[in-house]
Formats: sequence, structure tokens, C-alpha cells
Amino acid sequence: MKSVKTLTVTLASVFLLLLGTGIQTASAQGASFESDTGWNFSATGALPVFMVFSNHEDFSADGDDQFATRVMSGFNPGNITFNIAAPSQNGISVSAHFQINHHLHGPSVQNAGLFEGRVADIAISGDFGTFNVGKGFGIYNSIAIGDAGSGMGVGRFAGPDAANATLGRIGSGYTYANFNPRVTYTTPDLGGFTFKAGLINPEKPDGASSGVETSFARLEAQADYLATFEGGSAQLWLGGMYQNVNVVADDFDYDINGWDTGLKFVFGGFGLTGAFSQTTGVGADGLIGLNLIGSGLAQAEVEATQWYAEGTYDFGRFLLGASYGEGSQDAAQTVLGSSPDITNELLMVFFRLGVTEQLTLMGEFQTFASDAQADYIAGILGMQFNF
Repeated sequence: MKSVKTLTVTLASVFLLLLGTGIQTASAQGASFESDTGWNFSATGALPVFMVFSNHEDFSADGDDQFATRVMSGFNPGNITFNIAAPSQNGISVSAHFQINHHLHGPSVQNAGLFEGRVADIAISGDFGTFNVGKGFGIYNSIAIGDAGSGMGVGRFAGPDAANATLGRIGSGYTYANFNPRVTYTTPDLGGFTFKAGLINPEKPDGASSGVETSFARLEAQADYLATFEGGSAQLWLGGMYQNVNVVADDFDYDINGWDTGLKFVFGGFGLTGAFSQTTGVGADGLIGLNLIGSGLAQAEVEATQWYAEGTYDFGRFLLGASYGEGSQDAAQTVLGSSPDITNELLMVFFRLGVTEQLTLMGEFQTFASDAQADYIAGILGMQFNF
């Protein structure tokens, strides 16, 4: 909490400094202030809130179903991002980006872990492309995560008392890119083609430990091609990742690796998205180095796939869509433990209604089935304020 307070005070000081040097205001979304000397300060963000009605099979202690009505965060928690850009010099632009996030908690939790910082990033850009240094979103599977359904909604969630941000399609369509310290490079747009690669802080399964060694950063990369034509566009991507894990105590090492591909097609109001990925060392839960149902080390050498397909139609202010996806893993056993066969399935029907440029109403109906979590059905209504 002290670090959040310090950051807030620092940003406020910059804001006041800009005010004192004669700022001009230009605001389409968020607030932007520019000084006479060319410095720019801006703040943008979003606050999503959802009412979730859900029924979870055999969840209660007596074996009955459990019904719940909860006010929750969505896949994205409430967030505000501060951007500070210096004047360009010698063809180089440098900016800093800080994001603070707020989660709506489950029952019986009031003030624990209210804030987190997902982004603390320096961006250095020019004709050569862009370097990002600091903490920010990963690369692997990152385009697949931008689906229309769960990307701005709720998607999969843990149970009737779910707290914090939900899972979207993590484990039922894609592996989570997560927010980690990293150094990345992105090429400039080369006729619709871009390439991104980076070194990401490695995940240590089971957390910080002298018994597990991760000597090198995880390598992630992604090639992306976007073609535009009259009335629409087509985007195709291919990505991959690699990381080594050495379990010192058991004299055992294994690799976390994967590849993914996908296509987004838009024509008129129609939108179609399909994504597929395959991983080793990442289970059906779609979390690199972690495991929702047990030891992360038990996922060593487990093989898994994630995929989803989504269709939408945009009427203008109203968008209607449906998607279906799965995350699955094959049973595996090593000296570190065993992982069972697991399949997660999520079907979603959703809508988005733009009331104003800043306020969007959202709705979802979903059914979820899993070998590792109680099956449920849910109806969801919510809204998001963008600024």
C-alpha cells in the first residue's frame, strides 16, 4: 500500500508541474495535458462491474447444488493507466506507463489486497521499432486473449464465492500471457507484418525456492500479419515460447514450451475468430508455471491444448456474439508427481450495448463443464465505464 501511495503522490506532482507550465487540454477519451516544452501527461482507464447469477453442481457440503448472486469484477479489474511522454529527440520517443488495478472481492473480504500494479513500463520507439522495458503484458497467446466475449466480460470463474478478476478463457481457450517484468522488441509495421520477441521473467513452479532453478528468462515471440481490404480485414498470427526448469532436489529438468496460431476475420459487421495452441509443461488450467488444482511441478511434461472459436455481429452500438472453447491435458507422470486427464469446456453467448461513448452495458449467458471444477451455468449483467 505504501508503494501505491508513493506512486500516486509522484504522479500528482508531475500533473501539478505540467499545470504550472501552461498546459493545453485535448480529451476524446481520458484526460491529456501537454506542456509548452512538449511533455505530455495522460490518464485513461476502465471500471467494469458485473452482477453474476450462477448455479454450481454438487458444490454444497451436503452434495446439493449451490446458487449464488454476486457483484464481481470481470476478466479485467478496474484500472487506471498514467502515461508520461517526453519530447521526441533525435527521432526517438520515450514514455513511461503505470497502471493501478482494483479488484472487487468475494464474500467476507473487505480490504485485503485492494490494489495491484500490473504495468510499470518504459517504451522507447522510433523508425527502428519499439523497445519495452519493465513490467507489462506477455507475448505468447496475447492476441488470442483479445476475444470479444471474455475480453470485455467475465468468462470462466472459480466458484460461487469467486474473488478478484475472473479467468476469461484462461484454461478454456488460451494460455494466459500474464503481466511480468520483461524486455521486448517490436518491429515497425512492415506492410502489415510485425514481429515481436522478448525475454520474460521465468516462472518458478511452486514459487520462490532453492529447490528449483530457472537460470534463463523465458523466450517468447510472435509474428503477426494484418491485411485490410474494402469492408474488412484479416489477421493471422503465429507465436511460441520456451523456458527451462531445473528441479535441483530431484536432479530433474524439463522444458515449458508451446506454440499458438490464430485468425481474426472481419467483413462488414461480421467477425470471426479462431485460435489454437499446444503446450508442454503447462496444464489445462492455462497458467504458466502455476496450477489451480495442485503442485505446479506436477505439470512437468504434461501436454495440453487450448482452442476457441467465436462469431460476432456488430450492429453499430449493439454487438451480439457466441463462442465455444476448450482446454485439455493428457495424463502424465514424472518423479515430481502426476497429472490427470482434464478437459474444460466453456460456451458463451454475449452482447455489448454502447449507451454512450463511455458507458457500455454487457450481458453473458454461459455454461461451464470441467473435470477439475464444479460444473455451472451463469447469467451475467454488467456495465463498464471507459475514460
